[in-house]
Amino acid sequence: MIHNRSFVPMNPDKKEINELEHSPFDFIANEGNIHSYAASLIPSHWHRELEIFILLEGRVRIGAGSETFEVVPGEGCFINTEILHSFACLVPSPCRYRSFVFDAGIVSGTPGSIFDTRYIRPLLENGPAYLKFEHPAFFRDFDAAFSACENEETGYEFEVRAAVSRMLLLIGQQSEMLPHSRPSSLQDTRVKQLLPWIDANLERNLSIKEIAAVINVCPRVCQRLFRQYFHCTPMEYLQEKRLLLAAEKLISTDLPVTDIALSCGFSSPSYFTKQFQELIGKTPSVYRKERKNS
Repeated sequence: MIHNRSFVPMNPDKKEINELEHSPFDFIANEGNIHSYAASLIPSHWHRELEIFILLEGRVRIGAGSETFEVVPGEGCFINTEILHSFACLVPSPCRYRSFVFDAGIVSGTPGSIFDTRYIRPLLENGPAYLKFEHPAFFRDFDAAFSACENEETGYEFEVRAAVSRMLLLIGQQSEMLPHSRPSSLQDTRVKQLLPWIDANLERNLSIKEIAAVINVCPRVCQRLFRQYFHCTPMEYLQEKRLLLAAEKLISTDLPVTDIALSCGFSSPSYFTKQFQELIGKTPSVYRKERKNS
């Protein structure tokens, strides 16, 4: 089965919900257009599973940890376990992609096996947060695994496991030749702690001082963390999250636009409409009509 989504299901900690958590084969194949997400971006989230992403069309900026990268058609990347990451369109034309999100256990097998200790565990613990790929063999194996997921013929899981094993071997070999770059565990923990708190308090009039106090840092350090991870100020991040929440409510509820604006922390409906149009490209009413019709 191929998943095509316009949102990322997350728990309150901004961890992506594993839709196959109780499935015997913990592997999700995705296909879609990032423009189908609100504001043409997949917001920052993380998951225990590994992710392999390829871009088919468009141009996309990927945030991984505290760094950003751009990918163009024909490029792919690997995102390691528990890394905060996001995807944003850089062009108005379609930004079509395919991706796999999967548990490393489908390759490593039993903990302590040679596959686990020699190949997978070193990649999870010491490998890079993000790695771009252009190797032809990588894309051949990706296509083989994707095709197997489309057809789901008897035994397709063996084909997927074999193809993904070869991709992870290539990733491991290339990562050994590069300096390792993983986010500071303390900074990473602070950011993951802060994001769900912000989501739970979007309707309040928050200050930078109050946001910084949640993770026991001064406002200056808080400003630096947001610049490092999200390339914006805490207030800019807060504004974007309020608008994305409003976009979600416009689709999932029939509440009046004014009520949605107030529930998302905007005291002025006219200011909300102006800011919404700047981020999303449409007024709230037009956005609601188009998304519900589609």
